Amino acid sequence: MNDIEKRIDENLTEVKRYHIKIMDLSEEDKVDRIYLLSKQLIFIGRLSTIFYEQNKRLYIERKLLYSEQYLKAKGNKSSSAEIAVADLRKKEIEADINYKRWNTAFKTVVEEINALKYKVRIDIEDGSSRNNI
Repeated sequence: MNDIEKRIDENLTEVKRYHIKIMDLSEEDKVDRIYLLSKQLIFIGRLSTIFYEQNKRLYIERKLLYSEQYLKAKGNKSSSAEIAVADLRKKEIEADINYKRWNTAFKTVVEEINALKYKVRIDIEDGSSRNNI
């Protein structure tokens, strides 16, 4: 397992761990839910960043390999170079999809946290949460 896979596994484990804790909470535990979602958000953000970095590194590697193969080829330079980078292109696309997936998850959790904060504020203002505090 390389360094990137290890970082992905570590952060994914943490995301899942917090998800289990969040699912165990009742709907009334808004403050605890905000706290746990905020902790989970750190690991979601890290996953998004890892895949973003991976995507950019694969892009650079693909461009470099393309150029090398283009210069080495005798005939049909462009076709030879494209064939040489096909696997890297697939990996790059996969990293981009994962980045977008985790970036969307990040934004979704931020929105959920903000919605919960708003609900807590309303509960406090109307006094409905005085028994829960």
